[in-house]
Amino acid sequence: MLIKFFPNGKGAGAGPVGYLVAECVLAYDGNRDLIRDADGQHVTVTRDPLPEILCGNPERTEALIDASRHQWTYRAGVISFADSDDPTEDQQAEVMDQFERLAFAGLDPEQYEVLWVRHRHEGRVELHFCTPRLELTTGKSLNIAPPGYQNAYDSLRDVTNRRHGWADPLDVQRAQEVRDTIEAPTRAQGRDELHAWIQDQIDMGLITDRAIMIAALTAAGFDLPRTGKAYITARDPDTGERWRLKGEIFHEDWQADPSEREAERGARHDQGRTRRLDLVPAQELQDRFEEHCGRRAAYHRERYAPLPDRDGEPVRDAAEVDPPLADDLALADRCDGADGDRLDDGRELLLDSASEALGADGPGPDADRATRGDMADPRPIEDAPQDVHDGREARHLHTDRGGLDDPTDSLGTRLARLRRAVGDGLRSLREGLDRLGDTLDRQDREGAGWLERLRDLAHSFTSRIHAGLERIAERRGELQDAERELAAKLDLSEGRRREIEGQLDSQEAHAERGLRH
Repeated sequence: MLIKFFPNGKGAGAGPVGYLVAECVLAYDGNRDLIRDADGQHVTVTRDPLPEILCGNPERTEALIDASRHQWTYRAGVISFADSDDPTEDQQAEVMDQFERLAFAGLDPEQYEVLWVRHRHEGRVELHFCTPRLELTTGKSLNIAPPGYQNAYDSLRDVTNRRHGWADPLDVQRAQEVRDTIEAPTRAQGRDELHAWIQDQIDMGLITDRAIMIAALTAAGFDLPRTGKAYITARDPDTGERWRLKGEIFHEDWQADPSEREAERGARHDQGRTRRLDLVPAQELQDRFEEHCGRRAAYHRERYAPLPDRDGEPVRDAAEVDPPLADDLALADRCDGADGDRLDDGRELLLDSASEALGADGPGPDADRATRGDMADPRPIEDAPQDVHDGREARHLHTDRGGLDDPTDSLGTRLARLRRAVGDGLRSLREGLDRLGDTLDRQDREGAGWLERLRDLAHSFTSRIHAGLERIAERRGELQDAERELAAKLDLSEGRRREIEGQLDSQEAHAERGLRH
């Protein structure tokens, strides 16, 4: 089992959430390159089986991501199991619980949102998660994978793989000297010949580390466009063919040691060998995990301090209001019979009130998390301290802090404390939502201001166009008047010309008659 965070985390929620729940996706080959058809178009495939939503609400997760005002809006990743792991439903629920316990240490369920979706179309179990990068009661950014996060999640990976005997991604048995690649036959032949040549050089002792390997490839006439921490890209200058060489011997810190390499080869084929995690005591792995949880919880409590209530007094944690309350809640969740039913009804009242405050049509985030309680193992995690959550349903309220309440306290007294704590929690949640609503309203008003400016600009532009058209119409009328005036003058000139011609004709006739006489 391994834990991987995806590097992207900006933009709208439709992208990450859509990827988790989509039935049809782009097709990739064995090298994770997109497959195209004869026309060059991307090929799509239908996931079989289809994705399964285990916890959370896709619409709510997408809406919260879209509502974030921060540059980075979400965190997404996957918990991937090897084919041989074959985790049960209870084990998958345990892994998700422990992941949330580390990622959201010190936070209550109403302070964060997370969506879990299971993929099995690749032939193995993949638990994909997506969480808004937003703490819901303060509106501050909540980054569950800050710089240096690898050590914390490696501790979760190691303690879980050790407990269940799952595949360790760092185990030497899973390291390959040369990694296979799916490609065309002619291209594969060239890669195999290059691998064989490098291996011969290693066997003869001519290549003892990666620096010498790079020098040998260069001397052999290959170009090396790129050299990464775990690979070398070689290029044949004659054909332009490129190969990315991956595997153990291409790591930057690799060194050839014949005795050690023979021991490693023998160990890889020894089914009864000792695994890497078997050399570390289970309690030490658990302590590492608990240390990371504690440090993260302390940071979260300081950064996301409770909001002040309406009277100016800070809202305290329920356990601080009444220390035995958390114990009562954990005990109530384990109760059977009428008392347990009454407490469950009170919890449903809390969930209904939270749903109304969120304005959602369906159940709230706590209800979504409660549905996963059917998958979870109700027993405490092995080797864990006693303050670990006793299952999903007890976890979604408070943490068991140890030390039972006075057994003489009546159920009514405990219920009264529960109602008081629920009221404080709902008040804090409502105030957080009010602040978030004020932020969204302010953004809406700013957007409305920009829209009004655009409308004013459009109106001004339209007015200028209309004024220009009116001026053109006026000018056209003036030109038409001038044309008519000119035409009238031309008509007058033509009449005068005809009158003068008549007079000249009359005078000419008179002159002719005078000559005859």
